[in-house]
Amino acid sequence: MPYITSPQDGASLFYIDYRPSTQVTFQPDPDSIARNKDKTLFFIHGWPMSGRMYENLMLPLSQTHGIRCIASDRRGFGKSEWQGPEPAEVTYDTFAEDTLAIIKSVKDLGDFTFVASSMGCGESLLVYELMKEHGLEQQVQGFIWMGPSLPYPLKTAFSPHAPPQELWDMILDGFRQDRTAFVKASIGGVFGTQHGIEMSETAQEFFIDLVKQADAIAIERCCQILSNYDFNEKLKSFGSSKSDGVKLTVLHGGKDQSMPLEASSEPIKSHIPDVDLKIYENAAHGLYHTAASEVMKDILAQLN
Repeated sequence: MPYITSPQDGASLFYIDYRPSTQVTFQPDPDSIARNKDKTLFFIHGWPMSGRMYENLMLPLSQTHGIRCIASDRRGFGKSEWQGPEPAEVTYDTFAEDTLAIIKSVKDLGDFTFVASSMGCGESLLVYELMKEHGLEQQVQGFIWMGPSLPYPLKTAFSPHAPPQELWDMILDGFRQDRTAFVKASIGGVFGTQHGIEMSETAQEFFIDLVKQADAIAIERCCQILSNYDFNEKLKSFGSSKSDGVKLTVLHGGKDQSMPLEASSEPIKSHIPDVDLKIYENAAHGLYHTAASEVMKDILAQLN
């Protein structure tokens, strides 16, 4: 899989590119392949995972449904470096600039739809703003957000249902003290196993391993960056200025305790009235895995 060099500081950035095969594939859907010819999805992962968190979606979407699937590793996660030989302060805008650099470098990339989860949703919005500045926004056909960490994932008088500072501090302390033990103890909460949502131990181990691969400073700095960025005005601007042809679908787990519906998708709906909000009652923050079949149906529905 390919790497690029970040034009910001020279960091090595990795991305996955699953192209539909022209040969025999496993469980092909000829009708879906015909409908989705030349369509592309660009996945942006949540914190503190990597692009591999979407494997169970990307593989069937590319090989069964004929959709090109690209997924970036945010700097410091997966196979991407946190900083390059000319380091500078890393911000949300840094992540967006990195993603834009990947978009510009991907061979034969035409129009595409963003698929993002958690922190990745805000990143996709910032990338779209950058693309407008570069006259590239026509490439973006739409957005599919899952459990977005938007508009402001920190409890205040204006966002009373968001996670409090004490919770973020507890998370950071857990990572500092014993990352592996903390992730093992808390990973079930991301996927809602405490609510009876089924997830195998081997699947939990897969996601634990993704978190273990991340750079320690990337985990801590990204947590600070995402929990201290207010997207309210950007969401309002996006809602009032986006083209009618750019569709936004938001998928949210009804049992999401990481970023509750009241703190996230409901305020997004107030800022962007034409958003297609779908609530998965028996899912939590990690609906991309535990409700993968429903998520895939909603992705395909938006594309078609």
